Amino acid sequence: MTSNRGRERSEVGGRILGWLLIALVLASALTTIAIPRRAIAAVEDDLRDGDKYFEDGDWKKAAGAFDRAIAKAPGQVSAEAYGKRAAIFIILKDLKAGLEFVAKAKPRFPNAPEILEQEALMLWETEKRDEAVKVAEKVVAARPQTFSNQKILGEYYAGRDAVKTVAAFEGYLAGRPAELESGDVLPRIRLGFAYLANARSVLADGDDARAQQLYQRAADQFDVVIRKFGKKPNAQVNADNGLCAAYSGLGRWDQAVTVCERIIQDTKRIDATGSVWFNLGTAYLARKQPKKARSAGNEFTRLRKNEARGYILIGDSYFADNDWGNALEQYQRGEKLLKPNQARELIQLSIRLGKTYRRLPAPASGPNPNLNLAIEKLASALGSNPSSLELAAELGSAYLAAKQDSKATALTDRMLAGSEIAKAPPEQRAAILVIAGKSLFNQHKLKEARQRFEAAQQLRAGDVQIKRELVETINEQAFDLAKDTKAAQALLEQALAIDASSPATLTNIAILSIERGECEPAQKQLVRLKDLRGSDAVVTARLLARTYLCQSRPEPKKAIEAYAAAEKEAKKANAQLALAEIYTEWAPLVWDANLEDAIDKLELAVQIGSQDPDIGPAAKRNLSLALYRRGWKLMRDGKSVEAAADFERADRDPSVQRGTEGFALDFSYAVALLDANRPADAAKAFKSLAAKGNQGAYLKGAYAKVGSQFLGAYASYRTGAGPARQQACADFAKLEPEIGGKARELLASCWEMVAVEQFRAGQPGAALKSLATADKYAAGDTKRRLDMDRAVISLGKDKAAQLEGLGGNPPESLVNLGLVYDMAGKPKEAYDAWQRAKARGVNARDLQKWIDAKRRIYGY
Repeated sequence: MTSNRGRERSEVGGRILGWLLIALVLASALTTIAIPRRAIAAVEDDLRDGDKYFEDGDWKKAAGAFDRAIAKAPGQVSAEAYGKRAAIFIILKDLKAGLEFVAKAKPRFPNAPEILEQEALMLWETEKRDEAVKVAEKVVAARPQTFSNQKILGEYYAGRDAVKTVAAFEGYLAGRPAELESGDVLPRIRLGFAYLANARSVLADGDDARAQQLYQRAADQFDVVIRKFGKKPNAQVNADNGLCAAYSGLGRWDQAVTVCERIIQDTKRIDATGSVWFNLGTAYLARKQPKKARSAGNEFTRLRKNEARGYILIGDSYFADNDWGNALEQYQRGEKLLKPNQARELIQLSIRLGKTYRRLPAPASGPNPNLNLAIEKLASALGSNPSSLELAAELGSAYLAAKQDSKATALTDRMLAGSEIAKAPPEQRAAILVIAGKSLFNQHKLKEARQRFEAAQQLRAGDVQIKRELVETINEQAFDLAKDTKAAQALLEQALAIDASSPATLTNIAILSIERGECEPAQKQLVRLKDLRGSDAVVTARLLARTYLCQSRPEPKKAIEAYAAAEKEAKKANAQLALAEIYTEWAPLVWDANLEDAIDKLELAVQIGSQDPDIGPAAKRNLSLALYRRGWKLMRDGKSVEAAADFERADRDPSVQRGTEGFALDFSYAVALLDANRPADAAKAFKSLAAKGNQGAYLKGAYAKVGSQFLGAYASYRTGAGPARQQACADFAKLEPEIGGKARELLASCWEMVAVEQFRAGQPGAALKSLATADKYAAGDTKRRLDMDRAVISLGKDKAAQLEGLGGNPPESLVNLGLVYDMAGKPKEAYDAWQRAKARGVNARDLQKWIDAKRRIYGY
């Protein structure tokens, strides 16, 4: 505050004169003493003269009259007269004599405020301030309306004791006569700043309402100074500095900025404390101008390097810019400057630090140490201030963020059981109840959570978030009772009574209707829900698709259209899990028409939702079924290699298979391997299936009994050699009674191939025996081929007629006939036979290979 001490001292005479003139109206308190009547009359005359001269301002004559009266009969002179005489000493600036006069008067009137008032004024003017204050306090205790001594006390305590300053200057203004109003500049300025100091003090104690009252009183005093005394020296600048702080404290940010900016335009108007920068920065921050707030905060800390609030303000500006690292640095600087007795400031800073730690980036993996630091900081602060509901609310929120729900519950239970909760404002009590409700909800203690949310709603009936939490809890209760549709419906109706337009509740009622098979009513509700604000367009469209499928007359086409609409909304909202759910349900509707599209959708669904316990298994199962379908389609198209790959992928996750689906997939894979010319792998697969049994569950007809054994034998027949192939022939023989003709055909072919192997191995006798066995099962063309084989085994020049007798069936017989003619030296006939073989479909290249091979066999 800017002051002008010299001018203040120069006004003493005029000020005291004013005070003394007012004293003329004071009543006399005379003590009757037995003295002669003529002496009494003379004293009274002197006192009347003294009063007249005093009123006229003739101080010397007034002093003479009062002195004569006191000399004649001191006991007959009132305390009021003594007071006036003492005042004249002050007016004439004879303070030393005045103090001596008072010292003589006090034995007669030791507690008379009329005399003590003047003594206090004289002591004050002789720089004996402490003694003056002691006397003045006695005076105002006896006569509070003694404004002159109230002013002394106000000036003395200004900057020392804000409470006493306020009491003194309020007393001064209450007792000060109207004609002395012109001297109100400094008293009102000092009173305004004392109000500000008191406001900050009660704010630190948590009494926000009282602080607001004090800030308003301060603003009123500064406003009076500007309106009435604005042109007086230093009045405007001091009042502006005060108003800057008062408006900031009141949250009247626009006015605060206007006044504070007016001050900083002239650096000479900024007081030594630099408080204008802090108040301006606070106002800027409230108006969401963090950069300006930071600039003002830096100016404040330049002047007040050791004051924590400046660094905290700068930290707040960084926090508003989401610059958590710099905010933390500034808060920590402020924390070092706070003193242990600044309890509220420490609590507020702990909350700021907790919020900042919670927002610092978490590491890529592992626990978040910043969240733990937030909890540590808040828990430590709460340990020092165990009854602080504000701290408890922030710590509880941190526990929730760290998923330490049981700790949040224990904390809120303790606060709710304490004595402070009943005194707290409704919003603070509700905040604790909401944290309690959330922690219980997360632990699935729904009944207790609901009780907490209901209690919070009673305190803040219009709070939308509390209503939403309560409705969500009741919906979760209904979900738990989904099997008891009647009880679930009753709970959902309770939720509707709280919020009739809750999209979540209306959606769950629709789901409940679908589960009950009441798809048409659900469909109507979902159609209405589409236009309801806050509804989930993705969920609504997906559920609508389900109703088209479960209604009495299913409409797959409409369901597909609804799923397409749901897909569009999910992509718009980037709702990946919802998209996976949509594709899982949608794909089976389109795989008959577009199998590739269905598989694409399901592959994406698995990729997105594989970790979700509900979506993952369903998506994987539907993808397995789609791959199985495509596998058999590829088999029909002759693409057995690709089919084998699909069957293998379809069989990767046995957990999604039902019944004997795994066997069917294994069997399909083995068949594809066999068809893809991987008979060895196929044989292993078939043998494994044969060992497991239960073929009747996934194969039909005779194959239900022997399918795997039969195909295993077939694989060995295709790839085996020597004993392995002979074993395959034996297996076919065992299976012949079950599958009849096909087995007989394969038996003939199998023993024929054994014979060829034996012949090539130089065992013609064994080969003929194998052909004889094959002949038991052969029929038609197979018998003709066996005849050719026997002729080949004993091939010579004499076999021409036998081979001619086959009539070119099979075509290979013509190849062999050509060889016979070639051995007999009949090249023309040989050439003719080979030409006939080519005409019967034998490839020229294959023909040459056969001729070359058989020449090597027969050694010519």
